[in-house]
Amino acid sequence: MQLITQSGDLGPKWFHVALRAIALLAESNHILKSKNIATLLGEDPTFVRKILAKLVKAAIVKAHGGRYGGYSLYKDSNEITVRSVYLAFENHSPTPYWSVPSTGTEQFISLVISKAEEQFQSALQSYTIKDILNNKIYG
Repeated sequence: MQLITQSGDLGPKWFHVALRAIALLAESNHILKSKNIATLLGEDPTFVRKILAKLVKAAIVKAHGGRYGGYSLYKDSNEITVRSVYLAFENHSPTPYWSVPSTGTEQFISLVISKAEEQFQSALQSYTIKDILNNKIYG
C-alpha cells in the first residue's frame, strides 16, 4: 500500500486508472473499447487491458467479445464500492510476522499495519463509483 503524503495524490497508478476507467464506463451509454478508454485516460492500452481483465474477473466490468465488443459495467455505479475495486487488485500474499528473523518488533508492526489496512478499507467502503461521478469537478 502506498503512503499518501500530499493532497491531490491519486494513490497507486493501478488504483486510480481502475477507478477512472470504471467512471468512464459508468458515464457511457455504449460499450467502450479498451483502446478508447486508454486514450481518454492517457494510459498505455496494454496496461488498461490488464486492469480491465482484473475488473472482469472481479465481476465489476463485463467484457463483450467480437469485432464490436468492448467493456461495460457489470453492476450499477451505485453498487460498486471503491473498496470492491481495491480488493480486485489486492495482493493476497502478506508477510506473516513469524516468517522473518525476529527482532522483537514484528508482531506489533503486524498489528499496526492490520489496523491501518482495516481503517483504510472501511473508508473505501464508504464510497461508490456514483459518489465519484457526483463529485466530478470540471476544470
